[in-house]
Amino acid sequence: MLTTPNPHRSVALPTGRLDIAVEEAAWPLDDLCAFAARENPKRGFLIVSRVLGRHLPASPQVMRASVRDLVARIPADLPGPVMVVGLAETAVCLGQTVHGELRAALGRDDIHFIHSTRQRIDHPLLCRFEEPHSHASAHLIYRPDLPAPHSLVIVDDEVSTGTTLTNLAQALVTAWPGVERIVVATLTDWSVGRDWQARMPRPTAIAALLHGRLEWTQGDIAPADAAFDMAAASLGTLATHRNMGRTGITSAAAPPPIGPLPPVTGPLRIIGTGEFTYPPFRLAETLAEAGHDVVVQATSRSPARIGWAMASKLCFTDNYGTGVPNYLYNADTADGRTNWIAHETGAATIDPALVAALNATLIGWAA
Repeated sequence: MLTTPNPHRSVALPTGRLDIAVEEAAWPLDDLCAFAARENPKRGFLIVSRVLGRHLPASPQVMRASVRDLVARIPADLPGPVMVVGLAETAVCLGQTVHGELRAALGRDDIHFIHSTRQRIDHPLLCRFEEPHSHASAHLIYRPDLPAPHSLVIVDDEVSTGTTLTNLAQALVTAWPGVERIVVATLTDWSVGRDWQARMPRPTAIAALLHGRLEWTQGDIAPADAAFDMAAASLGTLATHRNMGRTGITSAAAPPPIGPLPPVTGPLRIIGTGEFTYPPFRLAETLAEAGHDVVVQATSRSPARIGWAMASKLCFTDNYGTGVPNYLYNADTADGRTNWIAHETGAATIDPALVAALNATLIGWAA
């Protein structure tokens, strides 16, 4: 049942004003997201998901439930093969969870998954595209050793202008001209009334838990920042790579950590790092199913201001070696949770300042 409770809202941020109108909602707005100001000269606001497990702590049960409800809105008759594409960094875990749920819901084995990345690896490139408003604009997609798709399911946490989606779709259809249909799957769709679907290279539908309109009135315009532009274009390099989605997969890729886990003695927070979010989520889900109190979060390249949805902020070096500052928001060290930091880059890459601030234990999928 779609509802529209409290459909209109104005959010005054230090960087400007958001005016939003909810038109249809399967989940209430306040269950799906909050808002914050972003230190970004291109886009001064951030839609902060409550069900993504990144900027705000989320239980794996709620994360799973939101994806199941989202997948129920994806058409079942997509011509195969189908490629689910998750956008880095925010929708890597979301995209892979959509992939698994869609395969299960439809009982099809021709549904595959790949995610964009900001990491260079030793593998042929399929395409590159840009996310113009982002703090990290460049995306790479590597060529999977999988059948060329006839349908795309592009997954992102939110849609506002649709520009990133059209850039990605154009790049993918150029590489895979046999694509016939596209579905965009997103938690919150703020693009009602915009014409981006008309610019897509193939017929496109949108599946979302919330549809609405969003207007942004810029406040003080941040000056152009050469350092910001350099950081936005920064790519990392992974000398060794274990494929968990960057070069395409058919079935879920969530191997266990390489070493034994410490005992769980109370409430726990599992923190993914950058693009490495799906295996930590699956670990959290397994522990929650065993009866433990677990929440999921992840580090981010997105520079937000304290206030509104952001109660706290830690800044530290990027474990992928780009030199771009990374952040962890809303990890309250007074909440009594033990902290595990999950990584794919090796223990030596995790900033000791982050480990010390959280009194954290490192959980590695690479030594």
